Amino acid sequence: MSTSGNTRSGHIPFSLEPGEGPFYRQLMEQIQQAINQGLLQPGDRLPGSRAMAHMLGVSRSTLVSTYERLIAEGILISRPKSGVFVADQPQTAIALPRSVVTQPSELLLAFDSGADPSVFPHKSWQKSLRASWRKPDPRILEDAYPFGYPGLQQAIADYLYQLRGLQCSPEQVLITAGNRDSLTLLRHAFRLISPASQWLTENPSYPPIRRLLANWATNDQARFLLPQDAEGCMLPSLDAQAAPPIVVLTPNRQYPSGIALGSQRRQQWLQRLQEQSIWVVEDDYDNDFCFQGRTGVPLMQADRSERVFFVGSLSKVLFRGLRLGFIVAPRTHVPALRQSRIQLGGAAALPTQPVVAEFMNSGEFGRHINRMRRHYRHKRDHLLTLLEQYLSCWFEWQVPQGGMHLIIRFTSETTTRLHALLGDGPLDQQLATQLRQDGIKLEPLSTYYAAWKEQLLQQPDDALIPTAGFILGYTRPDEDNMRTLLHTLATRLSAVLD
Repeated sequence: MSTSGNTRSGHIPFSLEPGEGPFYRQLMEQIQQAINQGLLQPGDRLPGSRAMAHMLGVSRSTLVSTYERLIAEGILISRPKSGVFVADQPQTAIALPRSVVTQPSELLLAFDSGADPSVFPHKSWQKSLRASWRKPDPRILEDAYPFGYPGLQQAIADYLYQLRGLQCSPEQVLITAGNRDSLTLLRHAFRLISPASQWLTENPSYPPIRRLLANWATNDQARFLLPQDAEGCMLPSLDAQAAPPIVVLTPNRQYPSGIALGSQRRQQWLQRLQEQSIWVVEDDYDNDFCFQGRTGVPLMQADRSERVFFVGSLSKVLFRGLRLGFIVAPRTHVPALRQSRIQLGGAAALPTQPVVAEFMNSGEFGRHINRMRRHYRHKRDHLLTLLEQYLSCWFEWQVPQGGMHLIIRFTSETTTRLHALLGDGPLDQQLATQLRQDGIKLEPLSTYYAAWKEQLLQQPDDALIPTAGFILGYTRPDEDNMRTLLHTLATRLSAVLD
């Protein structure tokens, strides 16, 4: 793929070649080379990202990413309503041998399960911003809503009932600054509710949560990990002398496995709750995006013991920088949670909360969810096509019926061959280290399991055995980057195995 623009850069044949590294990096290097060689002079205007993307046959986000990175490095500058230009004194890039170039993590091409910002409804959001701040609530200006903006509490309660089937009152909803803030707040509240309880979580699980709970644990790590089988997370064994444990659970779509609790296992969890022998923090994560049918009803809705706390995220649905989440607390325990919020102080920024409330109440939020559901399903299907094209001889996978990522696992034959070549240890982590030299960042599946070798011995016979593979978030990367990522992985595996 090659092109030239209409300015001085029009005489430069930019070209992008699959398999030669990420497209954004190829273009960055070519622009820098053109500046170093004098083909591009200070003040020269580069083609617009939309036009350049069309001529190169790539997505616009690839061009936007390229320009933003070069602007951040001082090589290009952006002038409002004028375009992107070569800086007056562009920084000179020092060319190093490829084998010793180190790339900051933010420059690595990666799969990502974050919200896709390229299709965010900016105009609708702008309308909500204007409407909510035309005459702002004086108490917002005084930071006087420690538990969240009441309008947003109501909007979340309505949303949870309409789309998730969870019935709650606005008073049960506490706005937080995201998942970590929610867990920290719950930990503080449980010191009032059940101070001697031990925190447990699933295995596999999201590593930052596992590390957070490990810091809170009073016993060794293996004691607070609950293995999974085909029916979902297994129940903890109980110590009659100990306080009921607090379990961080993802029942409707376990992260990262994607397994939902089977009906019998779900009833077992509900029975334990009814017996008041456990507490549950239900992490809803990415259940807003279901591609077939409806997601399962939250465990909190089926519980009658008032021992389930429901945790959700608005940042996962709207955009990462929003940093807003929420907790739905059982009515009985709302006072303890509010007391903890007052003692810890507010963490969620108030100014954005009326905007989100207006966005939800206007109906734009529901329409956005529906659009993104279709958009993410298209991205999932595109990734599945690329997997068949590039990796079907080395990996196996299942088609997720929802969510924002999928898992690929090495086949048993590939595992055997790689162990013979690479030795013991997690194969996916070894390959991930090598791929970073190619500008690629992949999330090894093995890092989501605690104690890689020990778990093979300690888990029950019917538990899911940890396997090597990768977690591929398909919602954020564009189609060009997906292809580059998988082509690079396939090239690396071919070099190792062929």
